[in-house]
Amino acid sequence: MENITNSLPRRYLWKIESFSLLSENGTSKYESNEFESGGFNWKMIIYPDGDRDGAGHISVYLAIIGKSSLHAVWEVNVSFSFFIFDQIHDNYNVMKGMERHFRNIKTEWGFLKCISHKTFKDPSNGYLVNDKCVVGVDVYVIKNQGIGECMSLLKGTKVYKHDWKITKFTKLKKKVYYSEEFIVDGDNRQNGKNISVFLESVDAKGFNRQKRVQAKFSISLKNQIGGEHHKKSGSSNWYSAATKGWGWSSFMPCCEFNDPKKGFLIEDCCILEADVSVVGVVNSLT
Repeated sequence: MENITNSLPRRYLWKIESFSLLSENGTSKYESNEFESGGFNWKMIIYPDGDRDGAGHISVYLAIIGKSSLHAVWEVNVSFSFFIFDQIHDNYNVMKGMERHFRNIKTEWGFLKCISHKTFKDPSNGYLVNDKCVVGVDVYVIKNQGIGECMSLLKGTKVYKHDWKITKFTKLKKKVYYSEEFIVDGDNRQNGKNISVFLESVDAKGFNRQKRVQAKFSISLKNQIGGEHHKKSGSSNWYSAATKGWGWSSFMPCCEFNDPKKGFLIEDCCILEADVSVVGVVNSLT
């Protein structure tokens, strides 16, 4: 998936005075104020004496705020780095960084052992001077387009039956004729070799990129003199905005269709019947 950056890095600075009092006052966890980056709200979380198995270290995390507003299939891809200010040499040193995906089910990322107490308190490093320190985070939000789908298989759906009576068949001049629910697509009906019949979804042209409908169907050309109907059954086919129709380009040879003894074209009239049932639907995941 291609990543498209949609924000400049946002730096958040956090100056902590009397750092030692956090532990002395029993403050095992401290959270910063909220700040914005890339259209989302964030905060830093610090454990001065380590989180869980982080004894002897400072644990630092980045958390996204307002997770309930995140779409189920969307994720916020973020590159972030925690840094600490060297008060002796007047520069910022990166402690640790990573790129991670923030989701509804995972709203915090960080480091259990971000920096050891030994390194942090070493006077020569300049991180803790007069019991004061400055830590922070650079947050670089990357926009990811979440994609997903939800497929629903339908059980016991009703089979819809539709008859289409076509009169004055030999007078038809257009190449394609539409019924209410399916199309008859002929290739030179009188001069060609075959009658072509297709079932088309009228609604498919309005489907979005992810929506699909699975339908099982059969089409019959009725015998009007009591003989056996000419029937073809299709497998379960998926209809989409790109594929609106399924059927047969060679449904029946024209010579057989035009033969009055066969009973399919009587007094220039034929009858088509479609049995259709919807067996599955795919929609965007919400």
